[in-house]
Amino acid sequence: MNRPTDKQIEEVLAGVATPEDAKFVAEWFATEEGNTYLDAVMTREAEHLKVETAEIYVDHTIPSEKMYHQIQKNISRKQIKRICFRVAAILIPVIFLIGLYLQINSRVDLFGTTEYEEIRVAKGERIQMMFQDGTRVYINSDSWLKYPKKFGLSKREVFLVGEAYFVVAKNKKRPFIVNLNGPSVHVLGTSFDVQAYPENKDIVICLDEGHVNLTLSSAKEYPLLPGEKLIYNKESDQCRIIKNDHSKQVSMWKDNVISFKDTPLTEVVKALNRWYNVNFKIEDEQASKYVYTLTSDNTILEKVLQDLEKIAPVKFEYDEVRKEVTVRMKQDGKK
Repeated sequence: MNRPTDKQIEEVLAGVATPEDAKFVAEWFATEEGNTYLDAVMTREAEHLKVETAEIYVDHTIPSEKMYHQIQKNISRKQIKRICFRVAAILIPVIFLIGLYLQINSRVDLFGTTEYEEIRVAKGERIQMMFQDGTRVYINSDSWLKYPKKFGLSKREVFLVGEAYFVVAKNKKRPFIVNLNGPSVHVLGTSFDVQAYPENKDIVICLDEGHVNLTLSSAKEYPLLPGEKLIYNKESDQCRIIKNDHSKQVSMWKDNVISFKDTPLTEVVKALNRWYNVNFKIEDEQASKYVYTLTSDNTILEKVLQDLEKIAPVKFEYDEVRKEVTVRMKQDGKK
């Protein structure tokens, strides 16, 4: 780097420089050339101090003890000045670095002391939020997300239970990690949906854009490409990746659109339970054999149930007072 001018150096050592000059000189002091310069200046200062003894000589007799104390006083003063000069020379770059670290630490977690926030999304609710790095996340019903107030310097890590859709801001030096209580999704810059409800046997990841890896506790990694769906079975510890021809449909919930594609009734009622916070009671197990394909932006529960009844001979009776839906087979000849 360029050498500061003598005036800049003198003003910094005198403590009257501008913040910009102080930063510039401090950075230069950290170089080999700067260190050599400081060593030479301190050596000259020490030699200069050796000859500053004239004040102890006077034209009359001084008792030896008094002279001794006077000499000791002057020596101590000179030593203090010399030590202070060396300390100041060392502290200038150190103080600058500390200030720089504190400034960076106000935005990222350098020392691993950050606090965490938690957000819980109740059944019947969905929210959208943005992190300090520009990453957006949509959190589905009955989900929990834990995240740091400040992301770390080397990684950005959050913890998820439930379902969320992430649009991750790109940063190759700080990967984004979604921790799923064991398995974790490692991301650089990507859009993807992850479903990891604790009561479900499978963790499901659908990738829209970018590239992600699912990393297991065993350190095994499963890379995922756009348009693919990863299904990890928590019980068998097995993972499979399939082509997802309806990837956009998976995350329609973030736009308040209900969507099912060849979905078994048992999964339909789970999703509706979270979406509307109502209980479902299946009285006729025969109804569970049907699958449903439906896309609707009409989020009134009664209307959704009516649409489901058009697909299969299954009846959905909603008790608004009890907030419960009874599911049974339709009787012949009845709607």
